[in-house]
Order: sequence, then C-alpha cells, then structure tokens
Amino acid sequence: MTELPGIPGSTISLAVAGQRTQAATRGKADETQGGGDRQTLQEACTEFESLFLYQLLKEMRATIPDNGYLGKSMQSETYTSLFDIEIARRLSAQKGIGLADFLMQQMANRLSENSREEIAD
Repeated sequence: MTELPGIPGSTISLAVAGQRTQAATRGKADETQGGGDRQTLQEACTEFESLFLYQLLKEMRATIPDNGYLGKSMQSETYTSLFDIEIARRLSAQKGIGLADFLMQQMANRLSENSREEIAD
C-alpha cells in the first residue's frame, strides 16, 4: 500500500488491483459470471493505469525546481497530490495512454485459457 504524502488514511494499493485481476482470472466462464469477471478485470486494469499515471505525474512534478513562489507547505503538497490523483483518474477513465487496454487484452487471453481448462476438467 502506498500512502499519499500529507493525506492521512488515504492509500493506493497495487495489491487490490492485483487481487481483482487474480479473482477475475480464476472465475468460471459461464454466461452468468463471465460478464462479471470481464467487468472486474476491466476495472482492475483501469485502476492499475490510474496508479501508473499518478506515479508518473508525481515523479514528473518532483523534477520541477522549487523557486519559492508557492512555497513548500503541507497544504500545497496535499493539494498537488489530490490534483495529480484526479488527473490520473480522469485520464484512465477516458482513453488513457492505452495501458489498461493492453493489460485487458493480455489478461482476457488468460481468462479464456483458464475457462477452457476448467471446461476440459
């Protein structure tokens, strides 16, 4: 879990995205659960892309030199963290950078392979 700086109780968890992805790939491929598994997988992929974009924005922001214009206060760090989170969420909810689509394609192949193996058993 990654806690956001200056925001107590706010965590971003890569483990949650991983658990959702594993749960989706372990599910059965019948009509009732197949759509739910695919939806869960899509949500996990979108969440992972959002986390990736947040980390990217955070690291990019760290390269900007502090000229003393805004100052380094806990409030400004909290605001910029929240701003970066929201930008990352909105980018990934729209087209994003294509990472969620790529992960979805790769994981959907595994999901269909697992369902074929379960049907064969």
